[in-house]
Amino acid sequence: MGRFFLPLAVALAGIVGLLLGSGLGLAFPAGYPVVTNALPPASDAALPRIVASDRTGAQAPLVVIDPGHGGFDPGASSPDGAIEKDIALALALAVRDRLIELGGVRVALTREDDRFLPLEARPVLAKALGADAFIAIHADSAPVPEASGANVYVLSARASDRAAQRLANSENRSGGGLPDTGGADDIAAILAELVRREANLESARLSQTMADELRGAMPTHTPFRRSANFAVLRTFERAGVLFEAGYLTNPDDAARLSDPQGRKAIADALASAIVTYLLLPANG
Repeated sequence: MGRFFLPLAVALAGIVGLLLGSGLGLAFPAGYPVVTNALPPASDAALPRIVASDRTGAQAPLVVIDPGHGGFDPGASSPDGAIEKDIALALALAVRDRLIELGGVRVALTREDDRFLPLEARPVLAKALGADAFIAIHADSAPVPEASGANVYVLSARASDRAAQRLANSENRSGGGLPDTGGADDIAAILAELVRREANLESARLSQTMADELRGAMPTHTPFRRSANFAVLRTFERAGVLFEAGYLTNPDDAARLSDPQGRKAIADALASAIVTYLLLPANG
C-alpha cells in the first residue's frame, strides 16, 4: 500500500487546494507532500472606490470617510435599538452624497456596506489612496443619558480629559485594533509626536473648521474639540479626526441620528467643513 500513498496524497492535496480557492504550493520534505495556502497579493481591486462629481478633476483633493465598526462589531446602541455601525454608515453615505453635489473634492468610504474592517486597516486604505484627509465617523455612549451632543477628536498621546480617554480605550478595544501603548515607551512616544507634528497641526485645523461649520447646525458637546490616543488615527500622516455624531444613550441624540433628515443636517455641515478645509488656504 505504501507505493500508492504518495500519488494519493498529492491528489488529495490538489483537491484541498482547489476547495480553498487559493494557490497551491507543494514541497516534499522527507518524502511527504506539504500544502501551503498563500494569500493572494494585495491589488488595487481591494481599495475603496473613489467618487466625485463630473465637474471634479482627477487630481482634486481626496477625503476618505471611515464609518466606524461594522459586521460582527455593532458598536454602541440606543435603548430603542439604534446601532452605531448602522448610524455611522448612513451618515457617511449622506456626507459622500453631499460632497458629490458640492463638487471640488473626491471622496471614498472605507466600507459601503455592513462588513468588518480591523482598525489598523482603515488608515492604511486611506494612505494607499493618497488621501488628503481622513474622517472616522462614530456615535458615542455614556453611563448617563444626560450626556449629549457631537464631539471631534484629534490624536494625542495624552487624552484631553477622562471621558476622552475612556472613549479611546473603548474604541481601541473594538474590532481587533492596535494595542494602546501610550506611556509604555516614553522615548518612542516623543519621537512619534515629533514625526507627526505637521499632521497634528493639519488635524487641528480640520477640527476647527468642523467646529465652525457644525455649531448651529446641530447640538455639540462642551468642549467640542477634544483629543485622545485613538488607534485608528495613529498611522495616518495627514489631517485625521474622529467625529462622534452624538450619544446614542441620549434620547434626543439617538432620535436625531436615526432620522434621515436629522442625519442630512449633520452631513451637510460636515461636507461643508470638508470642502472648506480642502479647498481654502490655511489662512483663507
